[in-house]
Amino acid sequence: MEEKVSLHEQNTHNNVIEFLINNRLNILIFVEILAAVTGVLLYGKYKGSAAKYFIYFLVYIVFMAIGGRYTYWVYNDGIFSFLEGTLLESNYWWYTLFWKIAAVVFFGWYYLQVLQNTTSKKILKVSIILFLIISFGTILVTLPDFFKGAIPIISILGALIILQCVFYYFLEILQGDKILTFYRSITFYISCAILLFWLIKTPLVFFDPYYRMADMQYVNLRAGINFFVIYFMYITYTVGLIVAKPEYD
Repeated sequence: MEEKVSLHEQNTHNNVIEFLINNRLNILIFVEILAAVTGVLLYGKYKGSAAKYFIYFLVYIVFMAIGGRYTYWVYNDGIFSFLEGTLLESNYWWYTLFWKIAAVVFFGWYYLQVLQNTTSKKILKVSIILFLIISFGTILVTLPDFFKGAIPIISILGALIILQCVFYYFLEILQGDKILTFYRSITFYISCAILLFWLIKTPLVFFDPYYRMADMQYVNLRAGINFFVIYFMYITYTVGLIVAKPEYD
């Protein structure tokens, strides 16, 4: 009897995982929209603080994510079928430009508005400029690979910028009075979310050569990891926007 119950629970667990994997894109776009809508509804709460720019960014992410789905209409005589066989048939270039580069630059700029330490801000500003120079330089040098897959150096440098932002932010918290009310700051929730996201996602770029539909175990594992970190990030944003207190400029 216990064996049958255990088998039933295992099958239920597998069915849940399969459902999440098969519907992960729709679930993720939902939590992205949820975070953006939450931000828009609470805009009045944050309009006097730097967090208003983060709300703009959340709205941008929704349009960016929807735009990145153009590949679904490339094949099988879709409306973008004219892109089939061209460099634009895959959306690697889209996410490299509008997420891996644009998002890192935004977060760097956002923390420049939040940080108080002048030295930290100068170092971060220089790091962002170098990141942009190296990223676009690498794209030009590696063409046309830019359209065919992820570029590891951009992901690694982007992760370093994020780590730098979060490190300086947490350092200021530990050195000041903000440590007593850190949980009221939206930047604290942003920092936790992006730190986990980039720490987990960045190493995956080294396994891109193994991403083949023939190896479904790895495909499903990667899909599960992506689903977890992205879902966690946007749910954290949503919760943070609701519970945090605005820090007025």
